[in-house]
Amino acid sequence: MKKIIDSRKLLGVDKAADLKELKGDLPQFMKDWHPDKIQHDPKAKLEAEEKAKAFIEAYHLLVSVAPETHALELEKYTE
Repeated sequence: MKKIIDSRKLLGVDKAADLKELKGDLPQFMKDWHPDKIQHDPKAKLEAEEKAKAFIEAYHLLVSVAPETHALELEKYTE
């Protein structure tokens, strides 16, 4: 549960965030923090890599526990 709360804080979304909102945040964050954008400073590039990894991990966790995902997977599971 703590990991879900931390993921929401990292992404800046609340408990009611839907998949559309989560998916909308990912491209903007990756645009801002993609490690390939930072070529001049190795320390900053490493920081960007860590932020990108954390953001992607948080995104995948929240998508996996979203009610919409459960509803989609339930239909596949019950077949």
